[in-house]
Amino acid sequence: MRRFIRHPTDFPILVFSKDGSHGDEASLCDISQGGLACSLQRKFRLGESVALGIPSLQQDYRISGQIVRCRRCSKGYRVGIQFSDETEAFKSKMVEQVCQIEHFRRELCRDGCEMDIETAAREWIERYGSQFADIFSG
Repeated sequence: MRRFIRHPTDFPILVFSKDGSHGDEASLCDISQGGLACSLQRKFRLGESVALGIPSLQQDYRISGQIVRCRRCSKGYRVGIQFSDETEAFKSKMVEQVCQIEHFRRELCRDGCEMDIETAAREWIERYGSQFADIFSG
């Protein structure tokens, strides 16, 4: 069984250094209960504390983490970020669920089925909620 999910590309993330006031745009690859993997243009140091944000979802929202992997790849660096603690992991789960629901709603709208966010949330939970819960369970 898959233990991570793909983050919707229509919600880019920013990775902020501890001292950084601006974030580096990242392509999120995978997210799981303990952390995430993303592609970045610049190298980060192992052990470096970072904050993650999704400005298209909520401008001032941040999740804290630590760089646990940084490998050169064809498009820059593939970076692994571990969430700082269980509270940060829980926050990431809630944010990811909102991203998944909004992505689902947008897909339905593109297919001609207009739906408000509450209706989309109920439909998404009915279709995918148990799979999502399984991925983010301990």
